[in-house]
Amino acid sequence: MNEFTCRQLRTLSLDFYEVSAGSFDSSRVDLAWPGWDRLLDQLPSGQHQVLDIGCGNGRFAAYLRASGVDFEYTGVDASQGLLTAARARQGAALGDAAHWIEQDFLDTDDPGDALPPGPYSLVVLMGVLHHVPSASARRKLLTAAAERLCAGGCLALTTWQFEGRPRFERRRVPWPAIGPVLGVPIDPEELEPGDTLLRFGADPTTPPRYCHQVADAEFTAWPDSLGLEVLDRFESDGAQGDLNRYWVLARR
Repeated sequence: MNEFTCRQLRTLSLDFYEVSAGSFDSSRVDLAWPGWDRLLDQLPSGQHQVLDIGCGNGRFAAYLRASGVDFEYTGVDASQGLLTAARARQGAALGDAAHWIEQDFLDTDDPGDALPPGPYSLVVLMGVLHHVPSASARRKLLTAAAERLCAGGCLALTTWQFEGRPRFERRRVPWPAIGPVLGVPIDPEELEPGDTLLRFGADPTTPPRYCHQVADAEFTAWPDSLGLEVLDRFESDGAQGDLNRYWVLARR
């Protein structure tokens, strides 16, 4: 995928969250994923320095607090609307334990230039990687995340498995339907298998969101390519308990 197409797809994501931040937030108010409980089982006791990359409305921070985890938390996201919701809802409860950074960490060749340096004992990417266009960019983001781990720190990530599910198949939007992005239509020859446009909600005027389903070969290669130890791999979430795939990885 060339860089211009990557920018077009990132623009689609930014436009979606600019328009839909309020409705997206209200549909996910402190909604914890069942897989997070299994993730916590892998963490050692004690205080954790947490970096939440693509934190959205901060619901993972709310989950940690509700679970009794002792932590200092930094959430980074490109959506001003979702961060406003995070500050409003989580700020009072978390106080000085939470810090929110508005930053588009994909608008750079090296995401490490846009993320706080750490080190952190827990770095998470929850519901983020399906918005990252191109395997190369996903690898760069994961590398930057892994580089922020302290010795013994954990990297936890999810990939969304939406393909073939009737609920989401009904929401597919054909690529030509969106028209020009950054002045020209998206070139279908530059798209990767798994690249999809999905409608959110029932309003046909709402911009669709760009989503990518990560292929099995890419997903299974990440631990070795990052040089991290596998603590756990599992599927969880959704009505069938398999909507997300998880890696829990550690730096030894």
